[in-house]
Amino acid sequence: MWWRSRKGNGANGNGVKSAEQPGTDKKGCFLIGADYYVPTLEIPSAEIERRAGLAKLGLREGTLEAGTGIKTRRFAAADEHPSTLATTACQRLLGRLEIDRNDVGALLFAANTLDEIEPITAMRIHESLGLRKDVFVADIRDACNSALKAMILASGLIRSGMVSNVLVAVGERLHDGIFLDVQSKGELMTRYLSGLTLGDAGAAVMLSSQRAARCFEVVHQSWEVDSSKRDLARIEGGGTRWLSDPSKFYFVSNAKKLCQVAVEKLPAMINKITAELGWDISSTGVIPHQVSRGVITKIAKISGIPFKNLMITLDRFGNTGAATIPMALALAFESGFASTFRRILLVGGAAGFSGAVLALEFSSMLESLSSQLEQFSQGLQQAGQPSEASL
Repeated sequence: MWWRSRKGNGANGNGVKSAEQPGTDKKGCFLIGADYYVPTLEIPSAEIERRAGLAKLGLREGTLEAGTGIKTRRFAAADEHPSTLATTACQRLLGRLEIDRNDVGALLFAANTLDEIEPITAMRIHESLGLRKDVFVADIRDACNSALKAMILASGLIRSGMVSNVLVAVGERLHDGIFLDVQSKGELMTRYLSGLTLGDAGAAVMLSSQRAARCFEVVHQSWEVDSSKRDLARIEGGGTRWLSDPSKFYFVSNAKKLCQVAVEKLPAMINKITAELGWDISSTGVIPHQVSRGVITKIAKISGIPFKNLMITLDRFGNTGAATIPMALALAFESGFASTFRRILLVGGAAGFSGAVLALEFSSMLESLSSQLEQFSQGLQQAGQPSEASL
């Protein structure tokens, strides 16, 4: 979906005009900040191997780290839940941005995990943050793409003029869904390997109608669904089909087949978007969802993405579900990765199969003012030129 005019106004015919410019009624949407929180308990892959009894299956020590690229991940404490993980990240973000809580117009909680079935988890975060009573509050769920889908909806809320600022809150307590009583190599590969990659985290993203001193504008977003692949990854418990069967509350996934779908779908989405935007992928930063280093490498190779252009957090935090991309985005701001690239793609793949991509372009108040002055100057020059009279 385009959020900027595709009318060519540049030398190459691919120039874009900001939806904020006078003469248009569409509002701009800017990603002005991101932050994260991870629990203190650090669990190395060697410990997961021990707990899952992978040695008894004939696997050598270090197999999990070598196969996934994950050295360690964080597990939440007994008193840490999706809402508390998300709240801590939100508090950090609001404090760092120095945004008044009364300026938050919408709160979207986005995650696989939740505190309880009802009421929505966003209610706990709303109360903890002390937000206004007229704030739009909702839970958004699309497995590991929950945060990306929330950002897409946030963009719509802002561009429609309904709200000015949307806070996307993510809290993933995923380690409860790891199945550790694996009985065979076959069972490991077709059901439980992906679960061994999971870690816990909280994250927060702020989107606004107002440009910040340094921020990224949401210029394009797209999504794709193949619901025929929904059985490749699932947690069946908690719904009406398996209301209380304890064996159904573990994350089950056919890792090989699900990764094959991601490798098939995501490069095509990436290439289509960069072609439409006229972006050079070799100079574009990419923040992907991260399940294993091997899958990321395959997608990057097919898409033509240099590995140095990828923001990788998998080795330190594992697969943190919907928190992966917003946390990596926060780390990109923190590490300088975001300032290296003026253009960034957020690329997500999730159970379903669900694919989503957001395109972000660097924006600053200074550049915006310079552009407006240039346009004003051009307008004055055109107004001052004598018009040709018909003879």
